[in-house]
Amino acid sequence: MRKITLTKQIMQVLKPALFNAKGTVKREIIKGVSHLYLSSNNLLYLVLRPEKSQLVVVAAAGKKLRDSRQEIINFANKNGFTSIRFHTRHPEYLAKGLSGLPLRLIEVRKTIFSNEYIYQLNLNEV
Repeated sequence: MRKITLTKQIMQVLKPALFNAKGTVKREIIKGVSHLYLSSNNLLYLVLRPEKSQLVVVAAAGKKLRDSRQEIINFANKNGFTSIRFHTRHPEYLAKGLSGLPLRLIEVRKTIFSNEYIYQLNLNEV
């Protein structure tokens, strides 16, 4: 996984994953609160944010999450995180890409248009 610079083209790829938080996430990347990465297979964009001992996957867009999941886990372990938290409005995509891992639903944030599902993966269980 390598850190990359945000461009208009990448924002278009991320747009479906960001829902109505596009402006917020863009500002977080610009300020360095969140960081943008591209998987080693060059198919998956990830917006990641460190929060104490937890790596937060703010958004994932592109293809082949299943092929990149070990890379995300290795990145988290290498950087001293003990868990990974995933935010999604499409739990079916997350379930497909992370099937077989001990992922736990920890919160559902209900909104008018679409719910946000928050999952956690404890790295000591992987």
